Parts: sequence; structure tokens; C-alpha cells
Amino acid sequence: MFLTEFTMKINENYVLQKNYIFTEISKKMLDFKAKYPTRKIYNLGIGDVTRPMDKRLVDKIKKALDEQIHSRTFKGYPPETGYDFLKTAIAKKYALRGIKLDLDEIFISNGAGCDVTNILNLFSDVTAVIANPTYPAYLDSNNLRGNNCILLPLTKKNQYKMLPNTLSENQNYLIYICSPNNPTGATLNYDDLLSWVNFANRTKSIILFDNAYESFIEDKSPKSIFEVKNAKYCAIEISSFSKSAGFTNLRCSYTIIPKTLTRQNIKINKMWLRHQCTFFNGVPYHIQKGAFFTLTDEGQRICQKNINYYKKNLKILKNCLKKNNFEFLSSNNSPYVWVKIPISKSSWEYFDFLLYTYGIVCVPGSGFGESGEGYIRLSAFAKRCDIISATKLLPWV
Repeated sequence: MFLTEFTMKINENYVLQKNYIFTEISKKMLDFKAKYPTRKIYNLGIGDVTRPMDKRLVDKIKKALDEQIHSRTFKGYPPETGYDFLKTAIAKKYALRGIKLDLDEIFISNGAGCDVTNILNLFSDVTAVIANPTYPAYLDSNNLRGNNCILLPLTKKNQYKMLPNTLSENQNYLIYICSPNNPTGATLNYDDLLSWVNFANRTKSIILFDNAYESFIEDKSPKSIFEVKNAKYCAIEISSFSKSAGFTNLRCSYTIIPKTLTRQNIKINKMWLRHQCTFFNGVPYHIQKGAFFTLTDEGQRICQKNINYYKKNLKILKNCLKKNNFEFLSSNNSPYVWVKIPISKSSWEYFDFLLYTYGIVCVPGSGFGESGEGYIRLSAFAKRCDIISATKLLPWV
């Protein structure tokens, strides 16, 4: 006898969720090009890097690939947690900041976005604390699992900073902190982060610290949560080579879980090791060799050259906005500019206005959360020529 209906229960959270914001933006850009094939698009919304990779970095990757043709240097499956040569280089980077890491506290992965979302597999009955606005994947990944979420608004009144003073201490949380914040660029200083670490340790919460943009920080703000006293008892740090080294296509990142982080007498480090051994087959050898090179003195100089290029883009963009009397959050620690919409339109309405009037692409602030309504995000990762051309069309009203 056969079942006449499909009876497997699906996760309805996937059905109820809206499309990912950047998918919607791509659709609108395709629609624009279909209607106006000869018009130019100036993409200032891009979160991807646009600078080509340095030949010296590519040569290191090619050399590692060439090792695959010799039996004595051939590599099969990579270690699930990464090769020691890359983890040692990461540990040395942190040691320069006074942070001691054991190699088995470092997990190499294929993208910070993957780890930010997959880390949820370690926990049940989660109450997530998420800034509003912030990187959409934090909220989306929790919504898709049906988790409870507390959104803390980032506004001009609170200097766009997420702090724990409004949260109850009668429960624990999974706390998402991105500093510098995407999209606002606001950066938490040592005392800000210390307040979170103390709160997390008191409530047995866990901080997920995303420092994808740490290489852009110019002031004395911590580049790692582990610079903060007692953070190793409550925090997980997720970092990436995407923005700092231009690895958005190559895909390489790392997650740090101290062995001192325990909940219910279980080491979270061991749980994540078990997770990765089951769900992940490791990052390719040649990609890890490339990532290793970016951490050498020569590699760091190359990375800094690209970061300086984007910072020059940022300066051009901000100077033009200021000249045209736009209100925006001024942060030199971030590649993004958080801009208040100068006319009476919603974020998506202003997106359409910029696209169809000027051919300019931004990211609607509401796509990062309700508190982003009335703002747009502009990106210094855009091509220099696009930034110059778009700013010549100001004031965009």
C-alpha cells in the first residue's frame, strides 16, 4: 500500500520568510538592465570587494596547486579544522595583540557567513540578541530555525551602539555583535565590549563576535573580543579573509572557540569540533596556502594597499555627501556609509528613485531591520570610477 499524499513535515519557517535582501536587489538591477540596456549602473551598494588579487598572492596559490601533480606533495582531504601552518600564523597574529591561542581553538572554514549561521546547530531554545539594523544573516538564520529574537534598535540617540542595559538578567542569550557594525559602521570601544562580556558571564550567555571588518579599524577600538578581560569564558569570534585579503571568491575564514568556554559543563570547543567533523570536509590546501601568505609581512603590505584604496573611496564618498549637506554616520573604521534619506521616501522607494533616475544602486536601510528605515547604505568597496561618476550626480534629490 502506498501513501497518496506527501506527509513529511517541512520547516514552514522557510516558506514564511521573505527573500534575502541582496537577492531582491539583484532582481531589480536585472529588471533595470532589461528595460534600459544602454544605461550605465553605478553600484554603490556592493558588499563585495572589487580590487583584483595581487599576482604574488595568486602565484602562491598556483604553486600550492602545482604540488598536487607530484606524489610526494599531493594532498587529499584537508583536516576538518584546517592545516597547522595557517592556524599557527593566525595564532601569531593574535599574539601580537596579547592574546594567546592554542591551535585547537582555531577552526578554519569556508566563510564567516557559514559559521555565523551554522553555529546555531550547537544550541536549542535560543533567544538571540541582535542589533537592528545589522547583517541580515543573523536574524534570518534564527528565524529559519524558529528561534526567539530580541532586536535592539541602533539609533542616533544611542550613537548607533548596541549595549546590554535594557536586557533582563534572568535568562541567557546568544548575543550577536558585529564591530564595526554592518551597515552603520559604528564601532564598540573597550568599555562597551567589557559591558557585554560582564553581562554575558553573569547571565551565562554567549557572544558571537563578528570582526569581518577589523582591518578597517583606525582608532583604539578592540579588533578582537579576546582583547577584553574574561571574554574567553563567554565569547566565540568569527573572522574572515574576505574583506581584509579579497577572498570573497576563494572562501576562507576562521572561528575561534576558547577551551575555557563551557555551558552545562560541556566544552563548546569540543561540540564545534564534532560539528565540523560531521558537516564539513575542510578548506582546500591551495586556498589555505593563499590565506597563509596574506598573514606574512609581504602579504600584509599587499592587503593594506587594498584597504587604503577602499579608504580613499570612502573619503571621496563622504566628502561629496558632506558638501551636499547629507546627514550620515561618519566612521573611519568601516567601508560603509550610513546615510539618512534626504527626501520624503521610504528606503525601498529611495532605492528605486536612485536606480531609475541616476542608475545608482544602494542598499535600502530597512533591509537590515526596521530601525534602518529612512536610511541607505553606501559602500566604499565600489569601483573608484563608479563612486566618482555617482557623486558627480549629487545631490540625488
